[in-house]
Amino acid sequence: MTRLVSVLPVLSWFAGGFLLGLIEIIKLPTDPGYSTLLQLLPLLLLVGGIWFVISQYQKLGTHTGPSSSRLRTAMSLGWIAVFGVNAGIASLNNMSTLIFHTQLPYYFQGISLSQKVISLTGIFVLGTASILGMRQRGKTQGPAAKQSPADFWERPLTNIGFIALLIGVVLGLAQYWLILVFTGFILLLAGIMLYPVGRLTEKNIAMPRDE
Repeated sequence: MTRLVSVLPVLSWFAGGFLLGLIEIIKLPTDPGYSTLLQLLPLLLLVGGIWFVISQYQKLGTHTGPSSSRLRTAMSLGWIAVFGVNAGIASLNNMSTLIFHTQLPYYFQGISLSQKVISLTGIFVLGTASILGMRQRGKTQGPAAKQSPADFWERPLTNIGFIALLIGVVLGLAQYWLILVFTGFILLLAGIMLYPVGRLTEKNIAMPRDE
């Protein structure tokens, strides 16, 4: 039962990626409500597994070694592919259109096939690297790994800012729902402020403790 619970976030993550690709090849309903719900469904599934992926990304940063470094680099590229190249650009354009009534400069309506392929590749890389990182620590650490859940809160500003950025991008994709898009815009601004502040302050606080 415990093993099943630990696998659910991974299944949710990959299911969201599968539905995200499936939506591109089916015809969306004309009703704005159903269309928005259908487009948000895979993103909600991705959010279900995002805690797992973020926690694995953070834990990889606490381990030294070439394999951990390569996995973390791969996950960093995966974040850029999913939330930068694809979802980030589309979300910012949707925010700009609904809130400021103008599109981003040079933005072409819709998401191109190349963007979608890059996004799905990033989802696959993030999920696979997270699983490999979890198995790698399980082999090297053994029972001591059970003490690691608190690692996520060792840098609260950085992690909360990062989550705010991700949720802001997801909410910004909600077409026809101004309140959700505006909430995403606020969370995006909060994440942009919290993340760099956390990186600066928490790094300086951690240095004396490590010494």
